[in-house]
Formats: sequence, structure tokens, C-alpha cells
Amino acid sequence: MKKQESLNNIFIISSSGNKSEIVLKDNINFSNSKKFEILIQADNEIYKSEEISLNLDSVLKYDSYLVLLIRNIRKICNENNINFNIICRKQEILDFINIYEVKGKIGSTEKPTRSFFKAYVSNIGNFWLIVLNDLKLFVEYLGDLFLKLFLIIIKPFDVRWKDFPLHLTNSGVNALPIVLLILFLIGLISGYQGAIQLQQFGADIFIADLIGISITRELGPLMTAIIIAGRSGSSFTAEIGTMKVSEEIDSLKTMGFDLTNFLVLPRVLAVTFAMPFLTILANVAGIIGGLVSGLAVLNITISGYLNQLQRVLGIDDIISGLIKSMVFGFLVASVGCFRGLQVKGGAESVGKNTTISVVNGILLIILSDALLTFLFETLGL
Repeated sequence: MKKQESLNNIFIISSSGNKSEIVLKDNINFSNSKKFEILIQADNEIYKSEEISLNLDSVLKYDSYLVLLIRNIRKICNENNINFNIICRKQEILDFINIYEVKGKIGSTEKPTRSFFKAYVSNIGNFWLIVLNDLKLFVEYLGDLFLKLFLIIIKPFDVRWKDFPLHLTNSGVNALPIVLLILFLIGLISGYQGAIQLQQFGADIFIADLIGISITRELGPLMTAIIIAGRSGSSFTAEIGTMKVSEEIDSLKTMGFDLTNFLVLPRVLAVTFAMPFLTILANVAGIIGGLVSGLAVLNITISGYLNQLQRVLGIDDIISGLIKSMVFGFLVASVGCFRGLQVKGGAESVGKNTTISVVNGILLIILSDALLTFLFETLGL
């Protein structure tokens, strides 16, 4: 047996055949860590053995450096394919090592590297999990919203009607100038593009058919809803989100207020009520825009345009557009309030959910427009 003892007599290395043993003695702490540097040098002769045992029976005092020393010795042994064992009859030392070893593993756990394909597929899966979870929460939210809407008949004074005129003014009256401007320009552009094509066939008067039906059935309610989604839907998300960040929502819950009746319903009802009126005025603006294009490009008169519009435009065209507008308004206001209630954290979350609110609102408008178009076609409306 070959025995090697340190100069300061704080550890003893003994070798027998292909096995070596390190016996630590005295204090093992950071204050005398330099004395153990020889043990963590990879060129030490001890690492030529096939098995190394670390004996801790003679250790008197220790701190976290003991765990660090063990970790370094084990690392060198693993790199050299050497079996490493710890010999210790003191349970408190073993418990101490186990606690710090577990913490070290948790803190230094590295994420396994994945191929690009696996990461791509994983990201798609995570995205759809988020989408499905959002959809589940939104369906639950809509269920509660519909329930509270039906309960208005029984308990009308549970709703905070005092806020209804304010939201009606902000979402309806104040939105009127931009809605009229946008729809006038849409009618002007559509009329100009259509006039160029109709002029080639001598069908000038049919510009009224093109503008009247497209504006009242589709473009009027659709463009009005998109404007409201960007204007009022985002506003609702920002307002409610800010209230949640400043803990006003928590205060309302603590005081026993129902958030749906207090915050959501006044906004949803205001937008739903305002949308048909905005759409009617938007239709008028769009039709006037088409008339301006027709007068500028085609050989028609105002009376001829209006007479043709009266013949081709039916009450079903107007009603279908108004029904769409109410559905669009309900969805835009609902998703705006929903996203506001989803805000978590600080100002960054408010901005993020405001953006998502507008995107979700426009997406719901397009989807519901497609469904309602097919439904009206089936019903003959």
C-alpha cells in the first residue's frame, strides 16, 4: 500500500492496486480551500486509479466548500472514467451534501438542445395550446356574459346604467366623423373602380347596383366594425387592463361588485346599440361617395342614380347589414373587455393585450361575417 500525506496534514491519500482513498481531516471550508487545490488537479497521480473513495469520517467542521470539492473531484473522475465513492458514517454530513447537491442540480440544469425541426414543431404545439386555452376562457366568459344579459330582464338595476351614456357617446357619437370619412372614401374608390369597368359595356347606370348592394350588405357594417375594433375595442382593453394593474379590479371584487354587470355590460350594450346607427350613416356616406365617382366618370345624373338605387336596393339588404353590425359590435366590445380582464403584470401586459384585442376583434368580425353571409343566403335574406 502506498500512502501520501499532505504537508498540512489535512488529508491523506492511500493507494492499493487500482484503488485509491482520500481521507479528509480537520476543517473543510473556504478559508483553507487553497490547501485542497492539489486534489482537484487533473494531473495528480491519484487519478490514474480505476476507483477513488473519499472518506469524510474525520471531518470536524465544514461549509459549502465541501460540496464544491466533492463536485470537482467527481467531475475529474467522470472525465477519466473512474469510479467515485463517498465513505461517511456521519449522517449530518451526508444530509448536508445531499441538500446542496440537489440545489446545485436544480440551479445548473441546462435545457437539452433540440433540433430545429423538434423546436419548430414544439413551438407550433405551444401556440395551439395557448390558442385553445384562450378559446376555452373566452367561451366561459361569453357564457357568463349571456347569462347576465338574460338576467337584465329580471334584475335590470344590477347593471351600472350610469356609465351607458358615456360609453355610447365615446363609442358612437365620437366615432361618427372617422366612420363617415372612411366609408365615403370606400364608396368613392369602389365607385371609381367599378365605373371604369361598367363604362366599357355601356352599363353606366348599374353603378348604383354595385355601390348600393356592396355598401349596405358588406362594406358598410364591415368597415364600421373594423374602425370600432381599433378605436373602442382597444380602448376597453386599455381601460380595464389599467384598472387591473392598479388593483382597482381586486378592490371591486373585495367590495362584492360583479365585474360583468359593473364593467362589461355597459360597454357591450353601448357598442351593440350604437353600431346600427353608425352603419346607417356609414351606408349613406358610402352611397354618396359612389355617386360622386359616377358623376365624375360616367354619363349619369343624380336622379337616375337614386332611382336605380331605389329599384335595386331592398329592405332585406339594409336589414341584413344592420343585423351584422349588431353582431360585430357585440363581439368587438366583448373581446375588448375580455382581453382587459386577461391583463397580468404591468404596463407591458396592457399594451400586449390591447394589440391582441384589436387582432382578435377583426378576426371575429371576418369569421362572423362569413357565417352570417352564408346564413342569410340560406334564409333568403
